[in-house]
Amino acid sequence: MNSTKYLFVLLTLVLFSCSSDDYIPAETPIKLEAGIVITFDDDYVDEWFAVNSILDPYDWKATFFVTKFNQLSQLKIQKLKELKNFGHEIGGHGLNHLKATTFIAENGTDPYLSQEIYPMVSLMSENNLEPTSFAYPFGARTVETDALLLNEFQILRGTCYGNQNPTAQNCYYTNNRVVLGLGIDKNYAHFSISYFLSILEYAKKNNKIVVFYAHKPVLHFQNNYETEYETLIEICKYVQNNNMKFYRISDLKNIEDAI
Repeated sequence: MNSTKYLFVLLTLVLFSCSSDDYIPAETPIKLEAGIVITFDDDYVDEWFAVNSILDPYDWKATFFVTKFNQLSQLKIQKLKELKNFGHEIGGHGLNHLKATTFIAENGTDPYLSQEIYPMVSLMSENNLEPTSFAYPFGARTVETDALLLNEFQILRGTCYGNQNPTAQNCYYTNNRVVLGLGIDKNYAHFSISYFLSILEYAKKNNKIVVFYAHKPVLHFQNNYETEYETLIEICKYVQNNNMKFYRISDLKNIEDAI
């Protein structure tokens, strides 16, 4: 075979072996900017879908951590897909909402993974909602559970509490694959819209990213684990008015110099 024919054959093989379906683009690093990660837990899909329209004027983004995926109707699964298409993230919150620390202490890691994690990931993936992030039910975690679940997810979210000075809060991203969120439901003892805004103000001045978590967004608070629209609107308004950035939780792993 002469050199010209050889070159033609070689180029043909390269072109056919590198189809667009095989191309996996590298994730673009994200420059750290002051901002916020708003997350929601559990299975309040209808309420999440409704509040999305309320907060759309603020160009917001959020991460919705879903539990009991096997019990969701097809309509709710479709709403999750639409939220994803809107630009939000759908994360995992356990198939059965088990408290990881208690269950593992009593049963071990293998049953936990086989009952709580693997079937959840499988079901969500079958519906094109594969989770790359996970929020602990009840915020129950240890260094050991983190090590276990970081083999399955890119980033984990726990919880923190209290109304200490913003400088001492633990709800900021710290260049780590495990982050802690501060609850903004109205039943929490530390609830205060002005306090939440002071945390955002501190983050803005110090180029930090705040992590908040909620459960069921409602117009008017009646039960535990509910966050009023007013709270979410004031937070989103502050973020927009101060040129801060909305992050999804998995965006954090792409921030420059992230672990």
